[in-house]
Amino acid sequence: MDKTGIIWTEKTWNPVTGCKQITSGCAYCYAKTIAERMRGQAFPNGFGLTYRPHRLNEPYRWKEPTLAFVNSMSDLFWEEITDEYRDRVLDVIEDNPQHQFQVLTKRHDVMLRYAKRRKLPANFWAGVTIEDAKNYALRIEALRKVDAEIRFISFEPLIGDIGQSLDLSAIQWVITGGESGTHLWHPKLMEQRALVLYDRDVKKWLPKPHAVDWIRRIRDNAIINGTAYFHKQWGGSYPEAAGRVLDGRTWNEMPRYPGDKTEIDNAYLRKLEGATL
Repeated sequence: MDKTGIIWTEKTWNPVTGCKQITSGCAYCYAKTIAERMRGQAFPNGFGLTYRPHRLNEPYRWKEPTLAFVNSMSDLFWEEITDEYRDRVLDVIEDNPQHQFQVLTKRHDVMLRYAKRRKLPANFWAGVTIEDAKNYALRIEALRKVDAEIRFISFEPLIGDIGQSLDLSAIQWVITGGESGTHLWHPKLMEQRALVLYDRDVKKWLPKPHAVDWIRRIRDNAIINGTAYFHKQWGGSYPEAAGRVLDGRTWNEMPRYPGDKTEIDNAYLRKLEGATL
């Protein structure tokens, strides 16, 4: 149950499942699709709130130090989840310092409130998802206020330009990625939401030139700030449809923990010195 195809982690851990869509980035949520398809089976309540306390013991059974994405099928800071249950999840994280736990949320305000209520352990990676400029400022400013060893941002699915004022200072890790799914075959959705287009002449999904510029701006800011950078995918009808190469290479940087950073890509840094992003 903890195996995953998410390439920036090693395992998924879902002590709670279910969520509620709150922004345009949630419109084609893979987790909701899976949960509703398996309603009454693996997901008895579909995408409704389901506590799974029997899974709280899973990290104790992992034999090797592991990088785990918490709640790939939910959001730990969904308002309907109680602080008491969050405390139980944090107790497990705190009790397993050999593992690193990645927590992503779109509820930046709830995460910040909780982090003021309870100190986050060093192996708790505090992350927010940012899909466009509309959600950038509030989420990143809240994240900077969270007292965590590693703060990270997932710009996935990136469905709009973040803009010129991007600032990744005090962020240890950044992930970028485009949306994927068969809904992108619809021409209007492909135009509105995808980082890619389907070229019918060559029969391939290809990154849109302006979307490449959006991704480059994020990467370049990461490099300047010494932030580890990971480009997950361009997206398309399936995640790997257009590959994941940016400017001739793949970007697989991970933050060093606790508190350390990956080495800066000096060649790119020299190229970017003096640049205004």
